[in-house]
Amino acid sequence: MDNNTIISVRDLHVNFYNNDRCNRVIRGVNFDLKKGKILCVVGESGCGKSVTANAIMGLLPDLSRIEQGEIHFYDNDQDIRIDQLPRKGREMRKIRGEGIAMIFQDPMTSLNPVFTVGYQINEALLCHHQAKNKKEATGKSIELLKQMGIPLPEKRVGEYPHQFSGGMSQRAMIAMAMSCHPKVLMLELKNQEGTAILLITHDMGVVAELADEIAVMYMGNIIESGEARAVMKNPSHPYTKALLDSIPVLGRGKDQDLQPIRGSTPDPYNRPKGCQFAPRCDYCTECCTQQMPEEQIVEPGHMCRCFHNLFKQGGDA
Repeated sequence: MDNNTIISVRDLHVNFYNNDRCNRVIRGVNFDLKKGKILCVVGESGCGKSVTANAIMGLLPDLSRIEQGEIHFYDNDQDIRIDQLPRKGREMRKIRGEGIAMIFQDPMTSLNPVFTVGYQINEALLCHHQAKNKKEATGKSIELLKQMGIPLPEKRVGEYPHQFSGGMSQRAMIAMAMSCHPKVLMLELKNQEGTAILLITHDMGVVAELADEIAVMYMGNIIESGEARAVMKNPSHPYTKALLDSIPVLGRGKDQDLQPIRGSTPDPYNRPKGCQFAPRCDYCTECCTQQMPEEQIVEPGHMCRCFHNLFKQGGDA
């Protein structure tokens, strides 16, 4: 294993169970998260991005289960199998915050409205033994808010979430996530801290600006992945190309010809046979409807799961 790898996910399968029905949400996901690198996971809503992140954090809902696969967290020369830890156990609680931190999409609902912002950062510091007492914790909380660019941190530390703007709330969540010096953080502190970052987004402009590597998800599978420049410049899977064609990208100007992806994602309880994108794909042939294509390397550092990968065919199938 590469010494820079902090998290390794191998053949991950996650199922959700509800009313005697099984929804196979994640289906054989593989990726490595490396120190000082940003991996952007992109795809339409419901493709499995957030479920993958929650599996890593041990935050899957009760009616879900990791059916197979491995999640390795490499911490101080230890190989910790997150998939084998009790979700609410002491070791998993220790990893959250101290080893891996999550910044949620909506900070306004992630902060507890009945406690001050300082109290909530203090709680993380005290829980993970980063401060000896409340006074020391408050001092560190003020310093963290200052580092995040929040004005008058000595005053803000005693204020409640509703007194913070959306941007300030986001920064407060970052301060909380950084309070225990995690190795994994969903934000842009990779250069100062050497953190590994898993960034989940719909915004291809953000991806183009920040990503070192990209993983494109569709219906619980990673269907294309690789170095950001390779995936953005030479999209090999028809879904990746369709995704890029449907979303404005920063730097390409206001006259971009945006094309919606035709059709809609299938019902996860009634999946099509074969490639999951086949019903919406302009390049679909009979083989696509019979089996899911295997991973194939289309160029060094660039993987695609498609029988008609566009890189090989120069963009024309």
